[in-house]
Amino acid sequence: MFGGRKLITLQKSLTNLTQILRLYEHRQNDPDFERLGAIDVYYLEAIYQLKEPTIGMISRLLDQSTPNTNYHIKKLMKMGLIEKRLDDVDRRVTHLLVTDKYRQMLETNEEFWQRLETRLEDEIAPKDLAIFKRVLRQTTDIVSEEGLDEL
Repeated sequence: MFGGRKLITLQKSLTNLTQILRLYEHRQNDPDFERLGAIDVYYLEAIYQLKEPTIGMISRLLDQSTPNTNYHIKKLMKMGLIEKRLDDVDRRVTHLLVTDKYRQMLETNEEFWQRLETRLEDEIAPKDLAIFKRVLRQTTDIVSEEGLDEL
């Protein structure tokens, strides 16, 4: 049971960090993004990271019903952040992809990332910061390997 608590704490910590960072980025770039909720950010990130997933993949990944997924997809499409593309082989399958508007939004926030890195360098011991960066890289690799296998 104790091991399960650690996992939940890790999950919550990573989820909270991701959510805070993405919400900050979205809100700094366009006042229209104030309308984005946390789940909208998760949809955007999942679609961006998975590179043209299907609607079913996103529903399963985020543990959402198909109607709920469709609601968020429509919202994000109206905002110009994602679009749909029919599969070249099976026209019944729809893929989701982020738009140039979303990609540009991610790229325009360099000042924030520079300030964050500077603060981390100022407030965290160099050895600890190096360990933190290494653990983040390893975590990303492990999640990528594990997460994509399940979809």
